[in-house]
Amino acid sequence: MIGRVHQTKTIMGFSVAMLATASVLIAAGAQQEKTFQTTKNPRISLTNFIGSVSVKGWNKPEVHAVYVVTFTPGVEVDTEGIPNKGRAQKLHFETHLLNSKARDGNEAVDYVLEVPRSSSLEIRNPQGSVRVEGLKGDTWIESVGGSISAVDITGPLTLRSLGGALEMIRPAGYIEASTVTGDMHFISPLSSRIRANTTSGQIYYEGNLAPAGEYVLSSYSGDINIDCPRSSSFELNARSVHGKLDNELRLTPKQHEAFSPRYGNGLFGTHNQGEATLELTSYTGSIHIRPQP
Repeated sequence: MIGRVHQTKTIMGFSVAMLATASVLIAAGAQQEKTFQTTKNPRISLTNFIGSVSVKGWNKPEVHAVYVVTFTPGVEVDTEGIPNKGRAQKLHFETHLLNSKARDGNEAVDYVLEVPRSSSLEIRNPQGSVRVEGLKGDTWIESVGGSISAVDITGPLTLRSLGGALEMIRPAGYIEASTVTGDMHFISPLSSRIRANTTSGQIYYEGNLAPAGEYVLSSYSGDINIDCPRSSSFELNARSVHGKLDNELRLTPKQHEAFSPRYGNGLFGTHNQGEATLELTSYTGSIHIRPQP
């Protein structure tokens, strides 16, 4: 299922059709659509340079793809389905230049994909935003400067960005998230296991903690902000070497000396029955724990 379709151009009244067999060549501003028949849980990979990527789950055993080059001509999108006959178990989308030496930093392609809900995704989009929604399979996304938004993802979720912000709305599976300078925002999470770390970004967690859940959030210089219901039940282990600790929830403190910090500031105890585990660490950032209104 490999195909390339060149846009037809009209010059002096003549129509010149340029056809190739292995890729989709797109001139600036052109839009291409393609539909692939797939299994119910295909593995999908997408590699882009610049531009937005949007992926949404649906209930059909097929992938509908729309891609648009927004600026530079001479950019192509390669598509490959494996196997090349019958329903694809794997799909690969890749953006690249016909002439790699002509790259000027404006090689933008925007993708919109509709995929089976049980698809597994692997997306690399260094300088563009990514949004995924309504998926059950493994989801892995990497960016350099682009923001990443994941909405209603029930399967395992791995997000990585150097400078882009990460937003996770109602995630329900295991989460591993990391940034260097980008902020992280967890909104109404349903996940029982979350691991997140950043160098200088802020971490915001807004929602409940699942019974028997494990939440490990760390930063070097960014603040960690926890806003949870007063009814939340967790055991807290919070440390900051040079930052402040600000807690507005009632804790039953640990009495054993083994839980006392040997350096910096520490806060240890249980809130309500202590069903979940909440571990927060920072070097120079402050830690804030507040009840939701």
